[in-house]
Amino acid sequence: MVAAEAPAPLPGPIDPTETFRFASKDGTELYGEAFIAGDPRAAAIVVHGYGDHAGRYRELAHVLTDLGLTTLAYDTRGHGRAAGQRGHVRRFSEYLDDLDAALAQLAKRAAGADKNGVLAIAHSHGGLVVLRALTDPGRTPAAITAAILSSPFLGIAARVSPAKAVIGRIASRLSPRLSLPSGIVIDHLTHDPQKRAERRGDSLCHDVASARWYTEMLAAHAYVREHAARVSIPTAWLVASSDLIVDPACSRQVYRGLRAPAEYHELSGLYHEVMNETDRGAVFGLIKAFIQQKFLPQ
Repeated sequence: MVAAEAPAPLPGPIDPTETFRFASKDGTELYGEAFIAGDPRAAAIVVHGYGDHAGRYRELAHVLTDLGLTTLAYDTRGHGRAAGQRGHVRRFSEYLDDLDAALAQLAKRAAGADKNGVLAIAHSHGGLVVLRALTDPGRTPAAITAAILSSPFLGIAARVSPAKAVIGRIASRLSPRLSLPSGIVIDHLTHDPQKRAERRGDSLCHDVASARWYTEMLAAHAYVREHAARVSIPTAWLVASSDLIVDPACSRQVYRGLRAPAEYHELSGLYHEVMNETDRGAVFGLIKAFIQQKFLPQ
């Protein structure tokens, strides 16, 4: 539970040390933001949510670099400043290729700090990407030694109409690039009015999803649920109890299927973007505690 008493202080965003472009496995151009810690002791990779982008995680980067973690946030294909049709993917494995490419870029900038381990911090769709990689022995990145999963996208909270589901499955075969509204309601992301306003004015975010992405997403959900026991690294789960976008019950189900060490935090009353909530200082406190335990032992 997130403490409701004294609000924890907010660090505020910082500017990246470096911004750059790099290629994924198939040549798709991605975008990265590196934040170099002054006295690097470990490294972190930030994987954003659906319709989201790396630039919205600069306050988190402040938290991480203050702890000595050189950090890289990146835009996956079809998002932010990366190339690719908005909200489209041919195979979910392409997101895993993007993760691998980003980790290679982090290694170039970590100045050896990644030898102490890499923390993956993944929000929503990013959580699905990381969990899909961690549950597949052939795709699990060796560099990642712990993960924090923020509102992982393991099930849809809002009911999808049967007609829309059928159209999505048919179109995935016949017209895979067909785009439909994603249905994300900005007021359901956070209680913070400033963060809502920022999101509405952010031209790098999008609100569409392709038919092929829809079916690939469903397949990834099923894979993670079936193979949760394969996760072999410590994880921390930050799950919003009042999430109206992803289903918290699905996170609980996958968490219960884990065998590796894990901690689960049900964040009472919070909406989907827990790191953009009014009480995000307390959420950052949970992140700091996990990092201190796993990467910065006394």
